[in-house]
Amino acid sequence: MFPGPVLFKIGPLPIHTLGVMIALAALVGMWMITRTAKKEGINPDYMVDLTVYAMIGGIIGARLWYVVFMWQNYVDNPIEIFMVWMGGLAIQGGILGGAIAGIWYARKRDLPVWHVSDIVAPALILGMAIGRIGDFLTGDAYGIPSSSIFAVTYPPGTLAYSIYGDVSILPMPLFEAIGDVIIMGILLWVKKRKPFEGFLFLAMLALYSLSRFTMEFWRGDSLRTIFDLKVAQLTAIATILIAIGFMIYRMRQEKKV
Repeated sequence: MFPGPVLFKIGPLPIHTLGVMIALAALVGMWMITRTAKKEGINPDYMVDLTVYAMIGGIIGARLWYVVFMWQNYVDNPIEIFMVWMGGLAIQGGILGGAIAGIWYARKRDLPVWHVSDIVAPALILGMAIGRIGDFLTGDAYGIPSSSIFAVTYPPGTLAYSIYGDVSILPMPLFEAIGDVIIMGILLWVKKRKPFEGFLFLAMLALYSLSRFTMEFWRGDSLRTIFDLKVAQLTAIATILIAIGFMIYRMRQEKKV
């Protein structure tokens, strides 16, 4: 993730476009989570704490994921690994880090992990959509050059402009944001019909990964690996398989009850 233009300063601290959008995503997500938790009989204060831990875990996971695959950028100056405000976060690593932190806290408070994961799922995917709008505004996660009517020319000061200049490219983060909102709508629609606790979270993982796998074909900033696929695509395939595996496991658990 690229921090984007500075919107304003708090003393000497610059506040970037992406930082504002991430803060907005966190606030909206926390509001959704606590509102739903209260309706479903779970202490909303615990969910606030869980959200904070998950966000911290998500930032750490997102940073580590990015650094692992972009290590060449940090070999000469490893102190930059800790400069998260300069950009360099990967959503897929963020989901993993956030999930680990969230599960740890839920178990610590004896909260029903699968139930809690379903409460978090719609808010998480909406937060990701807001974050992608931030990427669109900063020119990060940019697409490939295109003459399509959907292509846009990014302004100076954005990451996409520094790469392609005045060339029109596909606004992939905006497309992904739209896909995320559609996924949230699907989750809310099937909420009352879910076959088992944890279904919404697992379905979110599978649907997002399917969307991400598809979108990556038109991304212009991703690392390629074996079979000419990208790191994000291989991660998406693994996530889909894991999500389906857990779905089968949970369905068998429900049958035994």
